[in-house]
Amino acid sequence: MLFSTVIELEKKFAVNCSCAIYDADTDECIVSYKEDLVFKSASLIKTPIMMAALEDVEAGKLTLDTIIHVEKKQCVGDEAPVVRDGYDVPLSVLLEYMITESNNSATNCLIDYFTMDRVNAFSKKIGLDNTILRRHMLDYEAARQGNENNTNAKDMKALYEMLYTQTTFTPFMRETAIPILLRQKDKELLMDSNPAQKAAHKTGGLSDIAHDAGILYGENRNLIFAVLVTAPDMNDCIKFLQALSPHVMNLL
Repeated sequence: MLFSTVIELEKKFAVNCSCAIYDADTDECIVSYKEDLVFKSASLIKTPIMMAALEDVEAGKLTLDTIIHVEKKQCVGDEAPVVRDGYDVPLSVLLEYMITESNNSATNCLIDYFTMDRVNAFSKKIGLDNTILRRHMLDYEAARQGNENNTNAKDMKALYEMLYTQTTFTPFMRETAIPILLRQKDKELLMDSNPAQKAAHKTGGLSDIAHDAGILYGENRNLIFAVLVTAPDMNDCIKFLQALSPHVMNLL
């Protein structure tokens, strides 16, 4: 059983993990392990930011072509060719870089434009009770003061289930978000054993965590998954996810 594998790997790599893996069509629980455990979210928070932005587009408050100005304070050293201090960038481009490249400068620009309060209100409205945006990307001073971004496997499972099941989100929101998530470039975590596997997902990492959550589209069935891992050394978290990868892929 995969549940036993998760326990064995958690012990082997001396990590603390949370795991939610469900059949996307039947909601059959394949693994539910410490789903309620709250973690630092790292870049998993970027998917709720994207969905909050797309809800505002759906409401007619702006369009995907709306130009957003990038400021120096938002740039944190990972500027993309079109996301730099002083540049005017379409919303669609910022969303693309935030998700597919996990670009933190683009994310900070979007946080300032839509505001933390707006993102948090959106998360609360759709039932992500433990998903909270409290700081900008790479704002380590805010983190030291206890203003950390958080989430858990339960919330991430619920979020991607909403994207998959055509509930909660409008067709426009889903049809815009899923292709972006499918273009996620980080394939070194749960996708490690099969980087070509079709997956609409988002990864996240800090010095002491590594996460992967999203939708896996298989030949025999589709899965909703959220695997969050913490340890003193991020490399142990990565090793855990990579070791778990082939076991999850075998379910497809």
